[in-house]
Amino acid sequence: RVEKLRLEEANTRRFLKSGPRFLPYEDCRQWVIAWNRWETEEEWKNWIDEGEKRNSYIPARPDVYYAKIGKWKGWDHFLGVEENQNSKHDDVEKNNDDIGDFQ
Repeated sequence: RVEKLRLEEANTRRFLKSGPRFLPYEDCRQWVIAWNRWETEEEWKNWIDEGEKRNSYIPARPDVYYAKIGKWKGWDHFLGVEENQNSKHDDVEKNNDDIGDFQ
């Protein structure tokens, strides 16, 4: 009985010490980019403040969490701002090409 309690306490301490388990940086970034919802740090923080974050694998403060493990590359990179702008630019060019076909 004493041994069982000791093991349970050790397991509880280990569990509490382990902290949250978040996705690796690139996986988290791909999830964020796939949503295509945020373009600025302010938009991300507003989303968090509104209580919308429901995914326990995504940190509320990715800048803090990923900086601690040496992976943070900035908000524009994390949010995929460059990729989203390039994608929108490509879509505009494609639409312009399609319009040209009908003239």
